[in-house]
Amino acid sequence: MAENLIADIKAAEDKAAAGVREAKATAARRLNQARAEAESALKEARQSSARQFRERIAAAEQAAETKAKGIVSGREAAAKTFYEQNKKKVANAASWITEEVMVRYGRN
Repeated sequence: MAENLIADIKAAEDKAAAGVREAKATAARRLNQARAEAESALKEARQSSARQFRERIAAAEQAAETKAKGIVSGREAAAKTFYEQNKKKVANAASWITEEVMVRYGRN
């Protein structure tokens, strides 16, 4: 009976040790899986963040380009209007200067 009891205790200890080993192995697998999932999620988050950053930069550049084109075309229109308004004044001033030079220095 003592031998049976010792054998039963030994079997229970072996079974418990096997259960502990299995639990440790399962815990290690789950830990590795969790680490892999965390690394994957982190990698995806970094890629997504970088992509969003590039998209925002491109959108900002496009908006700035559009605004710059609007400003340039507005300034060109203003410059053309100024030119049209003042070109007669320039012709008159050039004519006056020519007359003054001719009067002062002669025609030859």
